[in-house]
Amino acid sequence: AGLPGFAVLLSFFVLGSAATLLGFRRKERAGIAQEKKGARSARHALANCGVASYLALLMIGSGSPGLFAFAFVCAFATAAFDTVSSEIGQAYGGRPVLITTLRPVPAGTDGAVSWVGTLAGAVAALAVGGVATAGGLLPRGLLGLVAAAGLVGSTADSILGATLERRGLLDNDAVNFSNTLIGALAGIGLAVLTATPL
Repeated sequence: AGLPGFAVLLSFFVLGSAATLLGFRRKERAGIAQEKKGARSARHALANCGVASYLALLMIGSGSPGLFAFAFVCAFATAAFDTVSSEIGQAYGGRPVLITTLRPVPAGTDGAVSWVGTLAGAVAALAVGGVATAGGLLPRGLLGLVAAAGLVGSTADSILGATLERRGLLDNDAVNFSNTLIGALAGIGLAVLTATPL
């Protein structure tokens, strides 16, 4: 996807890493900090970037790359939304609620959400979209749809976490892969529904 695509990837990496380190000691004391001081494995990278990588290949092989470029950005916006909302929410979100019941649960519970985390995630998704528009990968008018797709994908992540992951049917990497796929598809669906040219 060229330098603009790499900049989008880098923005996700920087935002996710910064959010992981923010309040790390607080999360560590609560026993909910990311393992290995926040370092992610190749499996984590594939879970968060696999969908976007495939979309990048479709983008360069297509005569009309706009749709795939938009889905590519939505996948990374979803990954950023999810990572930042989770990390910031765990550190500063107070007592979150379980997305499926809206009952308070301890921070770090699979499927838990907070207003602080959700707002931080939305800012992260907009930042990823902003990098894409600054690099010429997307027109500026699509930022709202990018953030909305990120919200849909991240919400799907929370629902999967509260249901299938809590029951041991999916692990966190499978949930992360699913949410980026859902975010990319949600972006396409929103663009079709709003008749947005890509």
